[in-house]
Amino acid sequence: MDLAIFGQAVKHLAAGQAPVVELKAPGFLAFGDHFDPAIALAAPFYRIWPDIRVLLCIQALLVAVAVAIIANIATVTLGQWRGLSVGAALGTSVGVQNAVDFDFHEVAFAAPLLALALRAYLLGQWRLCAALTAGLLLIKEDSAFIMLGIAIALAIRGRRTLAAALATWAVVGLAIVLTIVIPSMSYWHRYTYAPQAEGPWTLLTACAHSLGTSLVTDGTASRTLVLLLAGAGVIGARSPLIWAALIPFLARAANANPAYWGPGFHYNLLIEVALFAALVDALQHRTRAEPVVWALIAWMTAAALACGPLATVTSPQDDCPRCRATYPALAVIPDGATVAADTYLLPHLVDRTTGYLLTPEFTDSAGHPLTPDWVVLDEQTSTYGGPSWVPALTRRLASTYEEVSAGDGYLVLHRRAVATPD
Repeated sequence: MDLAIFGQAVKHLAAGQAPVVELKAPGFLAFGDHFDPAIALAAPFYRIWPDIRVLLCIQALLVAVAVAIIANIATVTLGQWRGLSVGAALGTSVGVQNAVDFDFHEVAFAAPLLALALRAYLLGQWRLCAALTAGLLLIKEDSAFIMLGIAIALAIRGRRTLAAALATWAVVGLAIVLTIVIPSMSYWHRYTYAPQAEGPWTLLTACAHSLGTSLVTDGTASRTLVLLLAGAGVIGARSPLIWAALIPFLARAANANPAYWGPGFHYNLLIEVALFAALVDALQHRTRAEPVVWALIAWMTAAALACGPLATVTSPQDDCPRCRATYPALAVIPDGATVAADTYLLPHLVDRTTGYLLTPEFTDSAGHPLTPDWVVLDEQTSTYGGPSWVPALTRRLASTYEEVSAGDGYLVLHRRAVATPD
């Protein structure tokens, strides 16, 4: 669904309009959900090629640039072969693979900026590092945690004044974004991703409970951290830059949403960039453990290639009749129409229609009834616990919608014309 969300926002920006995301609610502003004005950088490219796939191309390019930057500084400081090995390991790491594989997200814009900031750190260009890091707040609000991690790394290197300024900007900037900027544009007039707590003590207690659950009781976050550290050779923990990975990771682990704890999705992209920069920093000082480090990195890279999303590129692809049937079903929908569709179908409709997310209740995220001209039902959907809700919704819509086409599990409905008196 995220690809469709960003697709709608960028589509409007490319047309010189506010970044509205209709699939969530009428007039829903993207910047009132997350503060990510950097996505406007994708608008000119969408204007040239008005196809949602341009976002996937941009994301892949941005991640590739970030990997190239880390590989370059690794080559400069460690030598050609070790530098290229670092780049290869980062480019095939679990966090990078999952980020590129899972839709489109604004953190892709942060990857090259963070890589440049960490490159400046490794070269001792402290002010440039701080300046580049400060810009991360314009990409997504939670980048403030990475900023705090880099501030700690600068302080450890003796740049305490610069570190204090960066930390102050991270905290004050985050507070302004969460309490003023986002609520002023939010559909609900608040930051909806903040834990709901009655006061600071309740909030701290809730975060501490989530940390205990994610790291100890459930253990998913601990296993993810071990996986990420092992993939980057562990030795990076000796570098002050390890804080640029640990602070944002612990912030995620303190959230009650288990989706933030694991290795999947896009959440570990920036953490991987920071971990491999820390690896480069640590390897600048020769150690007898280096052969073991490279053996561990090689092993984890092989495992990531064998088990990660990249494995599907070389594996045999099963024939998918329903996949082929998707396009004829969606072709029935005329350009410019309003349509409610499944999570997995919406990205195929964003470019030429106004799309709404189809839910079992037939309402948007604000609870308003949906009133599209067209509805596409996937009778084998995996959303909302499976397809058991689809027949009931089909019967409910029968009085206002008529069947236009059906086949291979896809049912296309069109709103019945309202009879007018002669």
